[in-house]
Amino acid sequence: MKITFLGVGEAFDEKESHVCILVEASGRRMIIDCGSTAPPEIWKNCERPDYLDGIFISHFHADHFFGLPALMMRMWEDGRTRPFYLFGPLGMQKRVEVLMESAYPGSMPRRDGKEGGIPFTLRFRELQRSHRWDDWNLRVVNTKHSVQNLGLRLEAGKKVLCYSGDGMFTPTAAKLYSNASLIIHESYKESSTELRKRTHCTIDQLERLDDMARPKQIALVHLHRDLRKKRASILKKHRTRNWIIPKKGECLEI
Repeated sequence: MKITFLGVGEAFDEKESHVCILVEASGRRMIIDCGSTAPPEIWKNCERPDYLDGIFISHFHADHFFGLPALMMRMWEDGRTRPFYLFGPLGMQKRVEVLMESAYPGSMPRRDGKEGGIPFTLRFRELQRSHRWDDWNLRVVNTKHSVQNLGLRLEAGKKVLCYSGDGMFTPTAAKLYSNASLIIHESYKESSTELRKRTHCTIDQLERLDDMARPKQIALVHLHRDLRKKRASILKKHRTRNWIIPKKGECLEI
């Protein structure tokens, strides 16, 4: 399984693109999350319009979701023909339709069967527990965020990737993430005491998750722009743990 970090930043980081992960395994290619600043990085790494099979959206905040119109319109312009899968929380299809029509009126396929809109098929899969997608198995759980957010466990063969989206993990999420090859997890602040609302995960909470889930490795993303400046000291402080803070463009084979 190949993981490429196309973006690692939080919503308001002036230097980093929004979190966006390219996953390639068992003949499938999928993007995880697509904020408004993500599409240029996707285009650099996925040059063919049919390169991607689909996308997983963890939740409907702009820094995880608002890049979809540009992504899909570029695929249309470049001549995509294959169906495109969209995985996400309940209400995904309606949210995408509203967003697309706001960004590019008339872009969504017509429901009356007449010609118009994106010519390739959109296949929505609104996830509640698990979904089999060829050789991939996708399992999801709700985490604690200001809106519904899905944590993801993606299994392809013996490799397991988990992704948090945003929010604090729950005991159920920690169980879902157990023994993962890699957990990619939001780490917005260093300590829980720095949060105005307990709707994001922090590094001290991540220590507990590491002890509970026992993954092989954890990648910290979505760090607050001020916390990212402390990258070296964070890794030094937690050098006994198998943690990384990836940079944009970094690739991992798990």
